[in-house]
Amino acid sequence: MKKILSLILTALLISASASGCYTAIPNTQTETENIPPKEDASLISDVDDTNEKSMESSEDVISPESTPLISEEPSAASRNPADEINVRPTEWQSVEWEDYSNQYFTLKLPKGWQVEWQGDANQLEWMAYKPDKTVGLYNLDHCYAAKDANMMQTIGMKMSLSEGTVQEFFETLYANTTEYFTVHNSCVPANKDALQAMRPNTPIRDYQSLYATFKDENLEGEGIYTAVIMDSPDVVVRGANYGAWEINCTFSQWAPQGGLVNWAPVLAAVAQSFAYTDYYIQQWMAIAGAATEPQPSVNDTDPVMEAFEERSKSDTIIQEKRSDMIGEYERVYDNNDGQIYRAYNGFLDDIGEQSRYTPITDSQYADGYVGWIDK
Repeated sequence: MKKILSLILTALLISASASGCYTAIPNTQTETENIPPKEDASLISDVDDTNEKSMESSEDVISPESTPLISEEPSAASRNPADEINVRPTEWQSVEWEDYSNQYFTLKLPKGWQVEWQGDANQLEWMAYKPDKTVGLYNLDHCYAAKDANMMQTIGMKMSLSEGTVQEFFETLYANTTEYFTVHNSCVPANKDALQAMRPNTPIRDYQSLYATFKDENLEGEGIYTAVIMDSPDVVVRGANYGAWEINCTFSQWAPQGGLVNWAPVLAAVAQSFAYTDYYIQQWMAIAGAATEPQPSVNDTDPVMEAFEERSKSDTIIQEKRSDMIGEYERVYDNNDGQIYRAYNGFLDDIGEQSRYTPITDSQYADGYVGWIDK
């Protein structure tokens, strides 16, 4: 039944997940918004009558046409440079979506994307990607790895891990398909204690979200790779009890190097759209009903959902901050429209002291951005 619980965890991960070319558009705010309203016509008429009588007796007459009463444009000194910034929208705002479904799950995908999957309610594995496979995401409910390479074939496992770490797992998983797989940084997601509480008798060996670059025969890219590795003492194979590494909630997303941050909103939208079908749930309930260990209620998911949302935010913050650092960008919050923009590095210094654009906080990196501010 330990396998089945990992299905719940993965489903929650997918539902909770969690930043090319662009078309320029002008900022919708214009300077005309700062022009004072025109005065009432009757008041202006009275003023004109009074001025006309006054000017008749004056030797030094000034023509109204040469000195307008209301300036049509604000003076240079009164202009706010922050109000004259133009932004261009992000590419993903124009993505066309279509529905995908099979007997076990449904997704919303960018038009033309493809899906591969295998398994059933006991173990499900799927991948969604662009036709050229340069951008995509992958999920595996759970799998096992032997602790001893000499025992791997004996107990019928396809992988062995000597240390039982997430980095070792992904390096081993991609060893035969990539020229290199290099981990640059990692974090421990915030919901580790919540996951451990759900499996108190199976300790978590390692739980990481990794940022890594890779190269295979088709692509030099980057990705975020996440998994939970548990030390399972009771894996029964052919009637014998063996200890093994239990790898749960394997989830990854990738894009060409330097482009992951641009595709992150699309990948997150695909992940959030994932849903099991009624047929899958019926099968899962039949398997769960045969379990000997007590299981959490399928309706009691809120605490776990919250934990996975926090983990998704941790993944996104790592990805977005590192991308900004490499690309020399800074994130700014527009207090006028409540949106976040990705601006060139030094933008805030260039526009000087003003109240419209302000730096974002670390937590706001998880909110993504809606446009670019170019130099």
